[in-house]
Parts: sequence; C-alpha cells; structure tokens
Amino acid sequence: MKIVMIKKIIYISLIWMVFHGASLHAASLLVEAESFTEKGGWVVDQQFMDLMGSPYLLAHGLGSPVENASTNVQLPENGTYYIFVRTYNWTSPWQEGEGPGLFGLSVNGKKISYRLGIIGNQWIWQYAGQYQATEKNIHIVLHDLKGFDGRCDAIYFTTRKDDIPPSDMAALNNFRRAKLGLLAPPKTESYDLVVIGAGIAGMSTAVSAARLGCKVALINDRPVVGGNNSSEIRVHLGGAIEIGKYPELGGLQKEFGPVKEGNAQPAGNYEDHKKMEWLQAETNVSLFLNYRAFSVKKEEDRIISITACHIESGEGIEFYGRLFADCTG
Repeated sequence: MKIVMIKKIIYISLIWMVFHGASLHAASLLVEAESFTEKGGWVVDQQFMDLMGSPYLLAHGLGSPVENASTNVQLPENGTYYIFVRTYNWTSPWQEGEGPGLFGLSVNGKKISYRLGIIGNQWIWQYAGQYQATEKNIHIVLHDLKGFDGRCDAIYFTTRKDDIPPSDMAALNNFRRAKLGLLAPPKTESYDLVVIGAGIAGMSTAVSAARLGCKVALINDRPVVGGNNSSEIRVHLGGAIEIGKYPELGGLQKEFGPVKEGNAQPAGNYEDHKKMEWLQAETNVSLFLNYRAFSVKKEEDRIISITACHIESGEGIEFYGRLFADCTG
C-alpha cells in the first residue's frame, strides 16, 4: 500500500513539475528599435545610450508626422504574444498629463496600439497589447501620429504576460545583452592615436597625425562626418585661419570644406561626400562610423583604451592606443 501511495505521489509530482515548468516557459523576442531596417523619417538618437544602455528611435517631425519605420523579424514560435514597448513621455518632467510624442505599433498590418509614448514620467515598458502569431515571420511598423518627438527604445514579444523586462539599468543592460546574444567580450584594435568625434576638429586631428606617420582610429557616433558642418546640423564652416603665429592653421579645412556657405541651407550644400572621400583617401586613418565611445580603461592616471558600441547592432570594440583625443565638442 505504501509503495502504491509513493508511486502516486511521485507521478503527481512529475505532472505538477511538467505543467509548472511549461507555465514558466516563455518564448520571447527583443527587437531594438534602432535596428529597424527601414527607419523612414525616424532617426537614431544615440546621445544618451551610455545612460540608458541603448539608443532609441526618435520621430522629430516639428509637428508633422514622419514616415513610418519598419522591419521584419522572426518569432521563436507561433502562439499568443504579449507586447511591451519601451517608451518615454518626454514632457513629463515639467508637464502633467499625456505628452505629445504619440505613436502607434502594428504587426503584419494589425493595429496593436496607437496610444504609445504619452504616459509615465520615465522610460517604461508600456503594455501595447496581444498578437496571435500564426506564422513566425512578422512585419513590424512604428507609426508616428503627431510629429512631436515620439520615442521608441525597444519592443518585446513574450508568450507570458508577467514576463516584463526589467527597468533597473544594470538589470536591463544584462537582459539586453542576453536577449541579443552580446555576451562575448568586445573585439580589440590597437592604434597610435584614437580620436573620438569626427567633426571638423576630429577630422583635422586624425589626418594631421596620419600624415606624420601615425596609425589612427577615428570614431564617430553618427553615419556622416563633419559634425556641425554636416548635412545633419547644417552650420557653415567659418573662422579665422592662416594668421598670426600659426600661418598653416586652417589649411586642412581648405582641402575638405564645402564651397557654399550659410546656415540651415539645403543638405547638399554641406558636401558630406567630399569630407568622407577626403578621410578615406588617408591610408593611415581607419574610420568607424556609428560607434559611440562609452567607457575608459586606465592604468593609474593614463588612459590605455576606450570601448565603443555600434549604435544599431550593439557590437563593441575596445580601442587600445598610445594617445587619445576627445574631439566630441
């Protein structure tokens, strides 16, 4: 009798473990907004990635909705998914109520939520709704609805409604790295000089050193070079050059500077391609676009390396150098 009872207890325990384990399992997928293949009118804002762990997509339309951003991803399995979107009501620090950064989310043409980005007083995982996946391949679209700086950091699909990603920054960074498969240490590169920032100062520093025989890494957290004098910012290139004790000061700028002057002019006036071609002609300069430097390693009082992260893929590179120049402005 005792043996029969023990067998029943073991059997029931096994059944409980199977079902309990199944209930804890969650098929999930984390989609970083900055990794969208088609960004439309949304732009990657990387300025605060060292504080929040990641860049995000920004719909900066000055009051007119920007074009949709979209991407294709593959879910791990079919089923019912609960969708959480990491958003921020950017006017919350000084204004109560709903914010102006309203945007929506659709999956395979189905409206999930068009009430995102307008609540909360910090970055939050806002619950967007459910999606019944009958196929793994899905098409995700972000719809800007106001043109007033809607912000989307990431979208999380999970088959468990209580599987909400963490908000604590340390825990969230670990969560991101695990979900995105970024647990391996960054690869390393070695240079004589590492320059951070490819505005006018950074470009000039890199090329000056390269022409003196240095092996130079030039790191820039945007897809174009030129800083304020690029098509992104559109400030004219000016200043007093070739005067006083430094008659050669400004000579490099004459090599790559745009012909046309003026602020807030058409994008083509700033000749991004001319600056890029000028840099690429320098064999001693290695250009790393879309990488943002975020940490420093030191030995006593000397910097020995900086680590930079790609603003879309999350790939990290640790740059070792004899000298470093911060030209970020």
